[in-house]
Amino acid sequence: MAEAQLEAYVAGVVEAFVGSSVAGVFVLGSALLGGFDAAASDVDLVVVVDPPLDTDALFAELDELDTPFRKLELVVYTRGAKPPAYELNYPDGPGEPAFWFVLDAAIAQEHAVGWLDLLQPVTKEETGEAAEQLLAWAEERGEAVHAARARHYLEHGKWITKEEARR
Repeated sequence: MAEAQLEAYVAGVVEAFVGSSVAGVFVLGSALLGGFDAAASDVDLVVVVDPPLDTDALFAELDELDTPFRKLELVVYTRGAKPPAYELNYPDGPGEPAFWFVLDAAIAQEHAVGWLDLLQPVTKEETGEAAEQLLAWAEERGEAVHAARARHYLEHGKWITKEEARR
C-alpha cells in the first residue's frame, strides 16, 4: 500500500511542474535505500528540469498538494547541474548546509538509475568532505543517527540506512 501511495504522490508532485520540462525524477532517502515508513518518513525527491522553471507557479501547486507522508523534501536541479547547485529547495528554501545535497547526490549516483545521465557527479573527495561536515554537524546537535551514518561512511566508504545506524 505505501509503495502505491508513494508512487501516486510522486506523480502528483511531477504534475505540479506545469510549464516546465521534467527530464528526470528520483526518489531518494529511505525510499531508495530501504526503511521507508509511510507514517514517519520524509519523501526525499529530486526533479531535474530543462529551463525555465516557474518557481512561483510550482510553489503554488506544491502548497496545494495533500501530503500523506511526514514531509516532502523536494530539490530541483537544472539538467547538467552539479550538486549542490540546485534551483529550488522546497519547502525549506536556501540556507541548508550544502553537505546535505552533496551526500544525497553521492548516494543517488550509486543507487538511482539515470542520475549521472542528467547531473554532474560529485567526487569521492567531495563526498568525504561532506561526510566530515555531517559528522561535525550531527555531533554538535546530538544527532546520533546522522553521526553514526557519517562515521560508517568515513570508515567503510559505504552509506547505511537510518535503521541500520540506530542498531
